[in-house]
Amino acid sequence: MEMLEKLIKNCGKICLGNKILFCFPFAGGGAAAFNEWIRVLKKLVNVTVCPIQLPGREERIMETPYVDMKLLIDDLYQVISKYSEYKLFFFGHSMGAKVAYEVAKRMEENGNIISHLIVSGSRTPHIPEPNPIYQLNDEDFKKGIERFEGTPKEILDNEELMGFFLPMLRADFTMDETYSTKNNTVLRCPITAFGGTLDKEADKNAILQWKEYTSNDFQTYFYEGGHFFIKEREREVLDRVAEILNT
Repeated sequence: MEMLEKLIKNCGKICLGNKILFCFPFAGGGAAAFNEWIRVLKKLVNVTVCPIQLPGREERIMETPYVDMKLLIDDLYQVISKYSEYKLFFFGHSMGAKVAYEVAKRMEENGNIISHLIVSGSRTPHIPEPNPIYQLNDEDFKKGIERFEGTPKEILDNEELMGFFLPMLRADFTMDETYSTKNNTVLRCPITAFGGTLDKEADKNAILQWKEYTSNDFQTYFYEGGHFFIKEREREVLDRVAEILNT
């Protein structure tokens, strides 16, 4: 259980009100991507922000990353469900949106409806990846990663660093690109979907399709930028997240 607890950062600091925002990272991302969220949101909302920290990155760099979405969901549910007495909000970007949806679904299956699901920069789970890269050789895989604009150029251009991070990146893309579901379970919680105006991985039509995944309220917001508009327009995104958390 101690290893599973490491999946959540900041969980030992749940003292702000009764709301928790769990943040699920994109492929290759770590909890540090949400450092600014922790700093800003605690000034705007009475909430504790708990980023998900998957193995294979940052302080968990030497641990074996997940390659199986079902196993990850099983483990995440086991730790997150312990906080079901709180008002839970989920945010996930790209791969993280699908992970967040699956955990929310598991919560509902066990009688716990989260307060709100925020999905960002992601196609819906029933749409498979049209251009998978996880099975490519190392050189082509590196080229494929560049289209997402999420891996720093300093890493992409450094063979030694890229070789170090490659297993984790390939594991994340394997988990993300081999995951899909034909049974698009409709959630009872409200869903808000964020999209980037120039995002080629999840265009406007793909973002709008998240409406099919809730029987509750559904809203969409689009921001100028590509797949990582959440960094390019971070404060605008955070202001909107704060509004959602305050409802």
